[in-house]
Amino acid sequence: MSLANQTCWVVGGVGVIGRGITRGLLKAGATVIVNSRSESRLEKLNSDLGKPERLVIAHGSLLPGKAEKTVLNTLGGTSILNHVIAHGAVRWWSGPQK
Repeated sequence: MSLANQTCWVVGGVGVIGRGITRGLLKAGATVIVNSRSESRLEKLNSDLGKPERLVIAHGSLLPGKAEKTVLNTLGGTSILNHVIAHGAVRWWSGPQK
């Protein structure tokens, strides 16, 4: 299936499962947006995937009260978003959030 000319936002795209989803969407031709609160994890993802032209990394949170700012900063009010992928992976092994 081709996703050429489609823009997909992968929520949790820097984690193990999100990376696989991101890789698959890029392979299918999509422009893929991945956000994270961690710039270093975004940079690692970008580097690990070979810095693909169609990967948009967005530093920001999608938590309540912060999501609107992240989305507006990323899309700029002009981009079209065709798909949002919010997988149910949980990082249970990482311990409590600090």
